[in-house]
Amino acid sequence: MKTGKGQALDVATSEAYARIDDFVALWYEHTGRISERFGNLDIALWLYCFAPTKDGAVFLGGLRLEMWQAFADMLGKWDEWGAESWTSVAPFTKEEEQLKWSERVFAETRKYTSDELLHMSLEYSKHGRLAPITCVIAPILSPEECMKDANWIDRGIFVPVSDIIYGNVMTAQAQYKMTETPPRTRWVCQPVGHANESVYARHLGLDAPELDQLKKQGII
Repeated sequence: MKTGKGQALDVATSEAYARIDDFVALWYEHTGRISERFGNLDIALWLYCFAPTKDGAVFLGGLRLEMWQAFADMLGKWDEWGAESWTSVAPFTKEEEQLKWSERVFAETRKYTSDELLHMSLEYSKHGRLAPITCVIAPILSPEECMKDANWIDRGIFVPVSDIIYGNVMTAQAQYKMTETPPRTRWVCQPVGHANESVYARHLGLDAPELDQLKKQGII
């Protein structure tokens, strides 16, 4: 039913993040599976991990079969790893398979710098056997580097927020902008008990004199 009226939702970042963080919460909710720690790998996905390089680390993303094959081909391992015979990424998601293949993958990524791997991925998307398909490769950046990244600046991900308690604070914003109903940051953080008086007033109907009296009596 369309009424023409909207509603403002006050959503805690931590609450929202728990619902999307690597689908761990949803996985447990639907299957009862607890996602244990699995190093730099993902217990449910392949290729999806952080890999060491000569000068740091990169994120690797090749969730589709063709992307995983492209990664192997990019490294010159198409024949050695038998990439042409792969028919699905499902077998690679098994824990023992991830541990075995991650050793092989990391041994290769350590031969290159993060920028070299990124360049290799981009070039493969243009000239590779499976082009334009390629593997996602993203260098791991420092917080300062992230805030200066042209992509995040253009999307307005990192912006200063004027907080009533802490002043101007650089904060990460929602990646979903919703043109007609854009999300906003009301505050960055609040000390414990900061909203007590408004809660007492709004939900318990206690006015200022009553609150003062309760404080004097040591009740609140």
